[in-house]
Amino acid sequence: MNKDFRSVCFESLFESDLDIKEFILVKNDLSVNQTLRAEQLLKQITNNLNEIVLLIKKYSQNWSFERIAKTEKTSLILGIGEIQLNLTPSKVIVSEWTKLTDKHSTSNGAKFVNAILDNISKNEFKN
Repeated sequence: MNKDFRSVCFESLFESDLDIKEFILVKNDLSVNQTLRAEQLLKQITNNLNEIVLLIKKYSQNWSFERIAKTEKTSLILGIGEIQLNLTPSKVIVSEWTKLTDKHSTSNGAKFVNAILDNISKNEFKN
């Protein structure tokens, strides 16, 4: 299966145990454009992690940040970072991160990610 920049970013952040300072792109065979997008996204989350975490805390009502599973947290961090980049329509971003979460977690985890990303995109980054 061909990987895209989202799956490579997901694997990279997940494998670093969400340590933003320590992660690097996992070995991959992405095209030049996909590698550029991955690097842009990882730079975005590195530079804006505090804001991203605050958004997750704000929109994950009844869930403390610490209680959110690692898979869902990884998707939320990267999904919000991609929404902030504003290079792809928000609906596409929400859909892609929901699918990626469903692949690596449960349908409930995917629904959780979908709801939070959708609310953030509609209320914080109207595009």
